[in-house]
Amino acid sequence: MKAQGLKRRIAIWLFGVLSVLLAVDAWFSYSDALGAANQAYDRSLSASVKGIAERVFATETGVVVDIPYSALELFEAGSSDRIFYSIGIPGEKAITGYEDLPLPAHISPNSPVFYDGHFKGQQLRLGAMLKPLYRAEFPKPVMVIIGETTNTRQEVVRHLFLREVARKALLIIVALAVALFATIIAVKPIDNLGQAIRERPEDDLTPINALDVPHEVKPLVEAINLHMERIGAMLEARRRFITDAAHQLRTPLAVLNTQAEYALRQRSERESRPAIEALHRSLGSAIRLTNQLLSLSRAEPINGLMLARQAVDIGAVARDMVIELLPLAARKGIDLGFEGDSAPLVVAGNPVLLRELIANLVDNALRYTPQNGVVSVAVDRAPENAGLARVRVIDNGPGIPAEFRERVFLRFYRLAGGDYTGSGLGLSIVREIVQGHGGEIWLEDAKPGLVVTVTLPLGKGLPADIPSENNTAHK
Repeated sequence: MKAQGLKRRIAIWLFGVLSVLLAVDAWFSYSDALGAANQAYDRSLSASVKGIAERVFATETGVVVDIPYSALELFEAGSSDRIFYSIGIPGEKAITGYEDLPLPAHISPNSPVFYDGHFKGQQLRLGAMLKPLYRAEFPKPVMVIIGETTNTRQEVVRHLFLREVARKALLIIVALAVALFATIIAVKPIDNLGQAIRERPEDDLTPINALDVPHEVKPLVEAINLHMERIGAMLEARRRFITDAAHQLRTPLAVLNTQAEYALRQRSERESRPAIEALHRSLGSAIRLTNQLLSLSRAEPINGLMLARQAVDIGAVARDMVIELLPLAARKGIDLGFEGDSAPLVVAGNPVLLRELIANLVDNALRYTPQNGVVSVAVDRAPENAGLARVRVIDNGPGIPAEFRERVFLRFYRLAGGDYTGSGLGLSIVREIVQGHGGEIWLEDAKPGLVVTVTLPLGKGLPADIPSENNTAHK
C-alpha cells in the first residue's frame, strides 16, 4: 500500500470515528441542555403552584380559590408561551381553570411534581401539587395544576445545544487536523522507504536500512529483509549450480565429442568398437555427474525439500537400497549385507532425500572397495543417545587418511593418487541431507577400511511411512 493511500484511509477512519463521537456527544448535549432548561423553568412553575396552593382554603360552604397575580407574573412578560391552569378536587369538575389538563402519574401532598404532556395539540410542561383542606366537609385535597407551552424552553435548549455542539465540533475539527498532520509526519518515513525500494535496481537485494523508520514498522522491514535474504540465497544456489554444472560438464562433454569423432573416423566396426566402448564409459560418468549435481541441488536447504517431512522407517529404506544395489556389488564380487532390527526405526524426514543419502554412501563404499571385498549397512539406535537413529556403512577398502576426512565433504574434492575417482560430490550430497535433517556425520577407521556413521533424530510418536521387512542380510 502506498503511503498516500494509507493517509487517505487513516483520514477516513478518523473522520468516521470522530463523527460518531460527535453524534453521541450531541445526543448527550441535547439531554443536558433540556435538563438545564427544565430545571430553570421548573422553579417558576414550582413557585406559581405553591403560590396558588397557599391561597386555596375551605369554608363551611365551599372551597375558595384566590389566584394571586404574582403567581402568574413569575412567567416572563412578552413570552410567546401560553399558560394553562386547573384547580379542583381530583375526580370532580374543576373549580376554576381548564378542564382535562394532563394529570401526573404520581403525586403526593404539599410537594410539587413536574411532567410533560399535550393539551389542545400543544406540548406542555406542567407542575402539579395536592393541597389538603383540613376540614371534615372536604376530606379530599385540592389539586393545583399549572402548564406552560414549551416554546421558550425549546429556544433556550436549542441555543445551549447549538453552542455546545459548535464548540465541540470546532475542537473535533482541530483534533482531526492535528491527527492528520501527525499522520502525515508519521508516514513520511514509510513513504520515503517505499520510494527507496521502488528506485532500487532489480538485482539489489541488500538489506533495507531501518534506522529512520518508525518503531512500529521495523518488524515489517525486518521481515522484508529476511525475505530478500532468502531470495538472495536461492539465487546464489541457482548461480552456484549453474556454475558447477557448466564447469564440471565441460570436460566430460569435450571428451565425449572427441571419442565420437574418433569412432566416426574408423573404417570398420572392429576398429571403432574400442572407441565406442570408451564413449559408453564416458557417457555413464557424465550421466552420473549430472545426476549428482541435480541431487546436490535438491539437497540444499534453500530448495525447501527439507521442510516436506513425513514419518520414514530408516531401516526399511536402508534395506531396500541394499537390495537395489546388490547387482552392482555382484559385478565386483563384493559381499553386501544389511544388519538391523525388524522393528521400525522411524525418523521425520524426506523419503526421497533419505534414499539418496544411503544410496550415495553404499555406492561410494562399493566403488572404492576392492574385488571380493565386504560392505555392510547397519541400522540401529545410537548407543550413546536412544533418541537418535544410527546408520553405519562399513567397508574393507583403502579408507581415507585422517587428515583428509574433513576435506572429502567439500564439493568436487578428490583425493590425489590411489583409486580415488569420481566427481567428488557423493559425500557433499550426504552431508547436505544429514545437516538438513538435523543429524551428524563422521568418518572412522574400520581396520581395514572405513566406517561412515550418520545419526538422525527419531520421529517419536509417528507411524512408519515405509513398513519394515525382516532384517536378514542380502548377499
